[in-house]
Amino acid sequence: MRKVRKNVATRQVVHIVGEGLTELFYFSYLKRLLGYRYSISPRLFENNSIEKIEKKIKELLDEDVFVICVFDADVSRRSDAENKKMQMLKKKYGNNANVILCDSLQSIEYWFLLHFEDTCRHFQDSASTERALRQYLPAYSKTRKYLEKDKWVKEMLAESKMDKACELAEKYQGMDSYSEIYKAIRKVAE
Repeated sequence: MRKVRKNVATRQVVHIVGEGLTELFYFSYLKRLLGYRYSISPRLFENNSIEKIEKKIKELLDEDVFVICVFDADVSRRSDAENKKMQMLKKKYGNNANVILCDSLQSIEYWFLLHFEDTCRHFQDSASTERALRQYLPAYSKTRKYLEKDKWVKEMLAESKMDKACELAEKYQGMDSYSEIYKAIRKVAE
């Protein structure tokens, strides 16, 4: 006689890909500090171009993996060719139920800034966003030496700052400065 198995809901694997060291450390610490469940591969965060990111998205989708893609949009503002590539990526995957594209303009530092400040002001470039962030994280630096210590992430998690950042990011969606990272946070917190 055949044994009957109960239908057990399996959880789809979530994988985060991105374009830089800052994103790698940030999401690695969120996973460890908050117990979020997702995969993250350091090799998938090596200064990626939009073409490399798209290739990784396709590979992961072929393996039935839910993909969260984190990248800065500032390059697309400086180059028409890069802007076209980013728009094509958004068009191709923007409505895909298994992909969340989380770009930030100027950079991920705008997302970090929302943990401390209610702002959607225009930032000339990522350096100006970093300067604004240093008002709250004075030692902030995109160096491995700074990023490999989790203190900066812990400061952003204290006092429900991430909840505030999610609310503000959603409020300022589509503005001159924006971050879609709140979508990733909401997905992995499910």
